[in-house]
Amino acid sequence: MKHFEITQKGAGLHIEGFPDAVKVVHIESPDAVRLSDLALHKQDLEFADSCLEAINTVPEDPRVIREALWRSAIIHFLKCFGKSKARFKLTTDEALRGEPSEAMEAFNYFKALRDKYFVHDENSYSQSIPGAVLNDGSKDYKIEKIVCLSFGSVTMEQGNYSNLKLLIGRTLLWVVQEFDKLCESLTEELEKKSYADLTTRADVTYQFPTIDEVHKNRR
Repeated sequence: MKHFEITQKGAGLHIEGFPDAVKVVHIESPDAVRLSDLALHKQDLEFADSCLEAINTVPEDPRVIREALWRSAIIHFLKCFGKSKARFKLTTDEALRGEPSEAMEAFNYFKALRDKYFVHDENSYSQSIPGAVLNDGSKDYKIEKIVCLSFGSVTMEQGNYSNLKLLIGRTLLWVVQEFDKLCESLTEELEKKSYADLTTRADVTYQFPTIDEVHKNRR
């Protein structure tokens, strides 16, 4: 799976690196849809990995920067395994096949972190305990202040960092392998078509999303 630079030429897009190319035709098939989904999964996984790498480049203070990168890495990794109406979800049965049982334990830990701590507030990793500060009784009132003692658990430590890094790497490897296999299959399929048929197919186009599309599913 290679990266190619895309430049804008006039009203269209140009993929660099193919001097003999005359056009980029749009392909439509279930395999093409799956290929598109795999590319988006790869994008999320690479972003998650980049967040982990960036943690090592920022100072420890303010702590919020590292924590934001840490949570973003977990959320984008698990996004690939979540339900979506726009793309198929990855499964641990495929992505982590052949890995030791500890890999699945780590995956379930990060999923619980996201589901019950980072995205939703459900488990004991965050707590707020209400209380009343009682004085020594020498005043004409007894309560000095109503307070809440708030606590949040620290989950970014070396063991968790290493586990997440390994999970992202293993999943990314599977995604790239699947993508490459689909590319080979689609190439064989298209090579059977006539050149005339291929040249009359629609070009690949891209439309910038509008504000109202933020509420709509992609497909």
